[in-house]
Amino acid sequence: MYIKMKFEIVDKKRCGEFINIFSNLKHFTDSISLMISEEKLYIQGMDQSHVCVYELFLDNSWFHLWEVSSDETYGFQLSMFNKILHTCSDTQMIRMEGNLDSDKLRVEFTSEVKGDFNKFFEIPLMDIDCEMLHIPECDYEVDIVMESKKFKSLIDELSQFNDTMAFKCDEGEFSVESNGESATMKVVIDMDDIESYGVIEDETVDASFGLKYLAQMCQFHKLVSNCTIHISRNMPIQIKFDISDDSRMRFYLAPKIDD
Repeated sequence: MYIKMKFEIVDKKRCGEFINIFSNLKHFTDSISLMISEEKLYIQGMDQSHVCVYELFLDNSWFHLWEVSSDETYGFQLSMFNKILHTCSDTQMIRMEGNLDSDKLRVEFTSEVKGDFNKFFEIPLMDIDCEMLHIPECDYEVDIVMESKKFKSLIDELSQFNDTMAFKCDEGEFSVESNGESATMKVVIDMDDIESYGVIEDETVDASFGLKYLAQMCQFHKLVSNCTIHISRNMPIQIKFDISDDSRMRFYLAPKIDD
């Protein structure tokens, strides 16, 4: 069979990152379409509530081996793919091969370590209807870089008090708040506790977002040490995890609008 797509991940850390990405995408979708080109692996989708968009860019340089002869899309059930990925041991490399003519995606985990059994899988491919969104790059009123683990911890704590998180950002203060019926939690974040903070001069930006979705995005905190947060009034928040120079996991979440 002629193979139109083949890639390999050999580095242990990157194998772990690959598994982590798909394990956490289960919070947003039941099925996945891998869009493969000569330049990259790309995934775009929207959660079932249609308030959150996710994007994955993995540049071909991120892989140990990348052989792609044509642009193709491989759709499959995510839950089964995750079951397969979680059989991969720490000493095994990941290889995936595809050809749409066969209606199957081949996954292999192999190792030179004695006693670590090589494993081979085939996943049936699916036709998944997905309308691609064009997401233009834009300048935001607030740009924040902070430790991914700290941001996750903050979101987890705020989630105990309400389902909505409010950001307030100006030149003098960066704070987040969650207002519940019985209690309110407000956190003023010291500039020394984040990597960088930028806001448009003489502006105060207030924006509110659903904590459930932010908590799901924060599950990707193990990918990288820092995450980037972009906020503007009446626009989706963007949360980005830069996996490498040309590879990233990115989310957009629509703001909550007061009735």
